[in-house]
Amino acid sequence: MRFLPSIVLKIFFGALAIRWAYALSLYFTMGDDGLQGVDSQTYVAYAAQFATTIKSGSVAGWQWLGPEPGIMPLFMWIITLDALAFPEFVPLTYVLTQCVLDAGTCVLVYLIATTINERYSLPAAAAAILNPTQIVMCGLAYNDTPFTFCAALFLFGAVRYLREPQWRHAVLIGGGLGAASLIRIVGAPWIVVMVLFLGGVLAIQRRLTFQHFNQLVAASVIAGTCVGVLLIRNVDVYGAWAITPQGGKHFAIWVVPLANEARDGTPWTTSRDKLEARKLERFGPMPANPFEDSRQYMEIGKEAGAREPLSAFAKSWLLGASLNLGSPAIILSPPVSQLPRTGFYATQGNNIFDKVWNFLLRSDNPAYAWILLLGIAGVAVVRCVQLVGVVAAVQNRSERVAIALFALWSCYMLAANGPVGSPKYRLPIEPVLMLAAGAGIYSLRERRKTQRGNSAG
Repeated sequence: MRFLPSIVLKIFFGALAIRWAYALSLYFTMGDDGLQGVDSQTYVAYAAQFATTIKSGSVAGWQWLGPEPGIMPLFMWIITLDALAFPEFVPLTYVLTQCVLDAGTCVLVYLIATTINERYSLPAAAAAILNPTQIVMCGLAYNDTPFTFCAALFLFGAVRYLREPQWRHAVLIGGGLGAASLIRIVGAPWIVVMVLFLGGVLAIQRRLTFQHFNQLVAASVIAGTCVGVLLIRNVDVYGAWAITPQGGKHFAIWVVPLANEARDGTPWTTSRDKLEARKLERFGPMPANPFEDSRQYMEIGKEAGAREPLSAFAKSWLLGASLNLGSPAIILSPPVSQLPRTGFYATQGNNIFDKVWNFLLRSDNPAYAWILLLGIAGVAVVRCVQLVGVVAAVQNRSERVAIALFALWSCYMLAANGPVGSPKYRLPIEPVLMLAAGAGIYSLRERRKTQRGNSAG
């Protein structure tokens, strides 16, 4: 792999300048509201609470993993550091901090592309620097941007390991996977997938040695230890053999109602409200133990989900993946997201397609509808360029293993997010999409050169 430090610095500071300019413009025009989405205020409130507890000197034992088991500790530590240093400006300082991380993601995209095919590196880096999804998400106080940085880190370690199986690359994989899992628990199951994939590739290529086996075991141990600490805490404090208390509510309030909507058009809000009422009627007020609350939601969700055919779940998953890949990030930017209108999940429709049609073309806010439609058109153009890049890369035998890894990661994230659709949920696969964009830009540029040469001849 060959790269110039000066190029890396230009990529980093170019990306950082754009992201800081975007975030600061939102802050100076809208204040904290310009940097916060639906869950941001909850994160900021917990960070302020944790910072106050730390200052009082009363944090001990498992309390260092954060005040809320549903919020992963590494993300909580990052935002709490901002609360400790600048208690009056937490959303702003956290957003500026994650802009630094996302600039690092742009650098990692460049390094990954350089490892795979150096000709893709600069176009891929340029695509990442200007990527609207990364820029918009940098301006919101969420955990998606740090998670994406860690995802890019272990993907970089993986492509380097596939080329040169060395200890430093294995440590990079384990560290990146562990850190990602401590930000969003969705990273934990990927530990197994990643290690099996790398070991399987080496075995098929007849390169797997005892040393390589030890390296992959070490990567698993590093990443698994991070997840194991959370499990031990939850068993000790809450008596629950689970890593997060989020599963039950997600299943009952999102997965099942969206499957019901996919089957017969029942609005998500209607099914959600019914299940919430059923839980309250059966179990009463929310228990103090969040894992018991999750268990109650799961019980209600399983009962309702048993009445849904598998085709309904498949249809809702397919729609969710389509929304994740096709919706423009601009709709998450506060100046647009805060425009008064009926949200997608509250939009009425006889079926899924009717609902999408009503949301796109019969919106109660024409300005929002036009922004959305133009954004979708832009996303469609970018996806075409990326498709050209994938086709071009597949034709090169040396790039196919890396492509398989990226495809597996993308499918995993789309499957893990399930039927819930939003541009924010595709952020972890944006490094892969930017690599595809880089390959597509390079391929189209080469075709144009060839056509010009033929015309001149």
